[in-house]
Amino acid sequence: MKFFFRLFFISLLFLGKVHARPLKLTLEWLLNPHHAPLVIAITQGYFKEEGLEIQLIPAQGSLEGCIQVAAGVADLALTNEPQWLIQQDKGLVLEPVLTLIEQPLEVFISRVPLKELSGKRIGHSSSGVGFSACVLKQILENQGLREQNIIAVHTKYGLIPALLSGQVDAIINAYRTYAAADLEPHRQGFYIYPYEQLGIPLFAAQVIVAHPSVSQETKRALHRALTKACFFLKHHPDQAWQQFIHHYPEMNTQTNQKIWPIILALFKVGPLPCNLEQHKKLKDFLKCYHLIKN
Repeated sequence: MKFFFRLFFISLLFLGKVHARPLKLTLEWLLNPHHAPLVIAITQGYFKEEGLEIQLIPAQGSLEGCIQVAAGVADLALTNEPQWLIQQDKGLVLEPVLTLIEQPLEVFISRVPLKELSGKRIGHSSSGVGFSACVLKQILENQGLREQNIIAVHTKYGLIPALLSGQVDAIINAYRTYAAADLEPHRQGFYIYPYEQLGIPLFAAQVIVAHPSVSQETKRALHRALTKACFFLKHHPDQAWQQFIHHYPEMNTQTNQKIWPIILALFKVGPLPCNLEQHKKLKDFLKCYHLIKN
């Protein structure tokens, strides 16, 4: 009888370690305050409480993570809703897990009103060039313009610096969080247009997708852990900031301090897609510009 009890407890210990295998989660960019729930879920032990061990891996855009997950190199990826739909349509198997930010982060910033964009240089910097190009087309079409009427400039070293230096007259894909902080001394000289004010369908800016091998229980555990993390961020923002910069001291910059309360207000764990009507409008937009077929 003792042998069977001992075997039973050994089995429990083994089962308890099944989820302890580190899951690789690819970010959509280098680690920054926009990844606060993931960091807090690690530092507060919320992932550990759910039997998870998560390894955060920086990437060079939302596309990279999708490709890594589909190839089995990573287990999870942080991306955005349009990229998820586009890559699924191309045949990548990316299972939905959850949403962390259910609205666009991007804004269009210009030195001139929209009606004066003709002949202007517009900077962009994104791995989702296809979607960004269609957003720009929509903005131009709203003004009776076409791509031939502007000069597209790929900015390699930052959108805001390119705008402030005069390298470009307007920028697309800028995050409203960083734009609010970086342009604060210059607000009178720029027009800032959130995507939702430009006829672009609403979409989730941060979603987590998974490889098919990730179990439903693991997905539920991720949901529970990140819900706890978002609750902690909302109710203990100062303590969360101290934890964040303690583990990543290079993040302790004036800009990150400014955007911390702005970005915390946007986090909310929900299903993917978070809104079926919104999701359908986004798919219709992507179909209209031939980014997806199905």
